[in-house]
Amino acid sequence: MNTRKWADIGYNFLVGEDGNVYEGRGWGKHGSHSVQYNAKSIGICLIGKFTNTVPNSASIRATQNLIAYGVANNKIKSDYKLLGHRQTAQTSCPGNALYNLIKTWAHWSEKP
Repeated sequence: MNTRKWADIGYNFLVGEDGNVYEGRGWGKHGSHSVQYNAKSIGICLIGKFTNTVPNSASIRATQNLIAYGVANNKIKSDYKLLGHRQTAQTSCPGNALYNLIKTWAHWSEKP
C-alpha cells in the first residue's frame, strides 16, 4: 500500500496460513483488485508467495469455507466462476503452485 500509494487494501478478504480470514473491504463492497472485475467479483487473497509451493491446509480450508459461507448467505452466486487473478489482469498472481491447485476446485473456469 505504501509503495504504490494505495489508500487501503483492494481485496475483499485475505486468508493467512494461520487459518484466519481477514476482512479487507468485506462483503457488498467493490474490490480494487482487477479493474474489469471489481464490481462483479469478490477478491480473496491468500497471503504468501505460492510460486513453487501451495498454501498450507489451514489456509486452503479457510478459503474454501469462506467461499461456502458466501454462497450459503447469498453473498456469492451459487453458479459462480472461480478465477485466478492472472485470468483477469496481467500478473503472475496467484503463483503457479496455487493457480494449479485452484484449477482443481469446483467452479474453476478456464474462461472468465
